[in-house]
Amino acid sequence: MELSPIPPRRPLVWPLLIERLAKAAADPSALYLVGGAVRDALLGIATHDVDLATAGDGLSHARQLANALDGVYYPIDPERHTGRALIPDSDGVTVVDVASFRGNDLLTDLAGRDFTINAMAVPLSQPMLVIDPLGGQIDLLDAKLLRQCSPSSIASDPIRALRAVRLALQFRLRMEPATREAARSAASLLADAAGHLFQPERVRDELFKMLSGRQPLAAVRLLNALGLLRAIWPGTFPQPEALAAGMRVAERLADLITIISPRRDDNVAADLMLGVAVMVLDRHRRQLQDHLATEIGQGRPRAALLLLGALTPRDWWPAPPWAEHLRLSNAEKRVLSGLQETRRLSYLPVGWVDDRQAHRYYLTLGESGLDGVLLALAEYLAQEEPSPDPETWGNLLDRVASPLLDAYFRRHQQVVAPPPLITGDDLARSLGLAPGPQIGYLLDRLLEEQAAGTIRTKKEALRLAKRLLGSTDL
Repeated sequence: MELSPIPPRRPLVWPLLIERLAKAAADPSALYLVGGAVRDALLGIATHDVDLATAGDGLSHARQLANALDGVYYPIDPERHTGRALIPDSDGVTVVDVASFRGNDLLTDLAGRDFTINAMAVPLSQPMLVIDPLGGQIDLLDAKLLRQCSPSSIASDPIRALRAVRLALQFRLRMEPATREAARSAASLLADAAGHLFQPERVRDELFKMLSGRQPLAAVRLLNALGLLRAIWPGTFPQPEALAAGMRVAERLADLITIISPRRDDNVAADLMLGVAVMVLDRHRRQLQDHLATEIGQGRPRAALLLLGALTPRDWWPAPPWAEHLRLSNAEKRVLSGLQETRRLSYLPVGWVDDRQAHRYYLTLGESGLDGVLLALAEYLAQEEPSPDPETWGNLLDRVASPLLDAYFRRHQQVVAPPPLITGDDLARSLGLAPGPQIGYLLDRLLEEQAAGTIRTKKEALRLAKRLLGSTDL
């Protein structure tokens, strides 16, 4: 296997930071750019994560780079001599990890990696040349093939089976038959006999990268075809009919997320149902984008959580099992719980929403109510496949989704959370009430009427409170 640096099959496109690293390194000839950074440079993809490998001590090299470039250093794996430097640049911060070779030399290090497309190296001192002993360039650019570095690459680290699915879809690669079979065989190595994942955090991270990608449901279907979805599913795996129904809902939700996202293209209008949805959702597109892009867990956007919840059958409460299984945060658990609650409070059967109903909806659900709007639309489309009724669909968009979104984004202080006209102390003084649940009940009712527009002044609020007090035994 050849380790001499050679001209790449395509020019390598590096961020400006690479030149800064080469100038700042005490000995750039001792450092090699490796892994995904080289792959992305060949494809002209910008990266904010850089991996370096060295025959020396990765900890000391990382510390030296951090000091030279006014960055922050910390050891991430002292046993394997791997350090991290967080380097400030024009786009924010780039993560630079420096690791000692896995093995005695660069060849051993590259051969021990997962797939050939990630087993290329570039000398930091010669950033326009590539070292490619396993043929990663041909696999990536010509053969469009995902291939293990060795027959045991996936078996030695079963999480690589999940990564194989992600990379194959991300870069439009065909899995080599031996790689596909290795991924299928790894399913039994991901969890113990009781179904507990051996490495839940790594499974979580790979799964959420797929759900955050451009083809989330294609990833889920490929996981299922390889037996990997069953391996990472918490508890009892759904029956085929229930899983298929969940996939249909998640697929339609992914369509809605796409038409909201910045990557929407004109082809969306070719789908009549989605084209109609564009006209309604575009009124709040920027706010919905921000809502869906919010990271609830580190590197895990809300949109990915919603797809996970939508994939889960309706009668299967998703929050506790998924949260425990994947080590999700409490905030993520609340989002999943809220999503399931929206199914109980959906206005889909009612067919219309007024300000009073919108106030009640968000009073119970808060921000999760926005998730519920998108889920209700997705569930309708999935339920009515392949031919939803245009009139019913238009009514759902205009009389349910639109007023709920408008209330939250444009009339929040009027409908969702109006400033109270009256306080509990006002009620206690004017009506002679003692502190307790009776006052809370009255305040909630007054806010609801205020949102509905039936009261507008403190005087009207007090008058209504007296009437309510006379009609209830609270």
